[in-house]
Amino acid sequence: MKSELGADVDVTDSGLECNSWIAGVWPYEEKYHPTNWVTSRAIDFLRRRDPDQPFFLFLSYLKPHPPLDPPREFFDMYMNMDLRPPFMGDWEDELEDCPFAFDSKKAPQGKQYIRRMQAGYYGLISHIDRQIGRLMQALREYRIDENTLIIFSSDHGEELGDHGLFRKARPYEGSCHIPLMISGLEAIGRSELKGKRSDSLVAIRDIMPTILDIAGGNSDMLDGYSLLSEKKRDLLHCEHSYGELSAHWVVSNHDKYIWYTESGREQYFDIASDPHEQHNLVKDLSKTKRIDELRSFLINELKDREEGFVKDNHLVTGRPYSPVLRNIQR
Repeated sequence: MKSELGADVDVTDSGLECNSWIAGVWPYEEKYHPTNWVTSRAIDFLRRRDPDQPFFLFLSYLKPHPPLDPPREFFDMYMNMDLRPPFMGDWEDELEDCPFAFDSKKAPQGKQYIRRMQAGYYGLISHIDRQIGRLMQALREYRIDENTLIIFSSDHGEELGDHGLFRKARPYEGSCHIPLMISGLEAIGRSELKGKRSDSLVAIRDIMPTILDIAGGNSDMLDGYSLLSEKKRDLLHCEHSYGELSAHWVVSNHDKYIWYTESGREQYFDIASDPHEQHNLVKDLSKTKRIDELRSFLINELKDREEGFVKDNHLVTGRPYSPVLRNIQR
């Protein structure tokens, strides 16, 4: 973008910000949008590559991360739709309107702001859909669409007003339930998996072992599982260091236990019957045994951690996270 429009041009020229729920329209020609730029560079790679060699191409789409600035066509598409209101639960603290639109962890409460926020975010997703279609067309034009395997995923979701929240990092479904799709498995002789949906608990750490499995490599030393293997998890431990909102959580195919490290607050959701986490059942006596099971699993996961999250087989609050790279040799 700077190489085309000048060094003083920036993606925030419209007044939008990189962690803000304020939404608006991309102010420049669509071809300069980050989503178009990534797709154009990918297509140029396909043009320049050695056609006699296999290739691995990683496309990192910034969007739908803020600034929420789709081209006008995609913003207007959702401003003219009847959009659902954010999911709210019976456990949230009293909600206050967010006075700060920049670097905000809370969503606005005003309906007009929520609508624009949703239109901006959904518009960015539809914009990516259009550009992926453009990439797929290029694969067909270069006659490599039938022997190219495509993995589509994301690093996180977006609360987008659910539970009065904005951004990522929290342990709720809007933030941590992300897409993962694999296309082209027939190219590696696994056509029986076409159109199949896995019921496994899957994490981003499973993508690398899956790629190594497909390429004939060894992933035995990795934490993740190949999605083409028979391995499955019953429970998955997740965490996020986020200051006073730092949390660990344990999720299964049907429920979730959350522990906030600073406050000690616990939550339990029956995801199977309450997929939008609107009812915190942590004090429901009928769930005590299951909550104890999940808490014990978390204690076992954390017992040897240097932060000291566990003492005498109990969770300990107020323990700061150590620097991530502390134990790496220089």
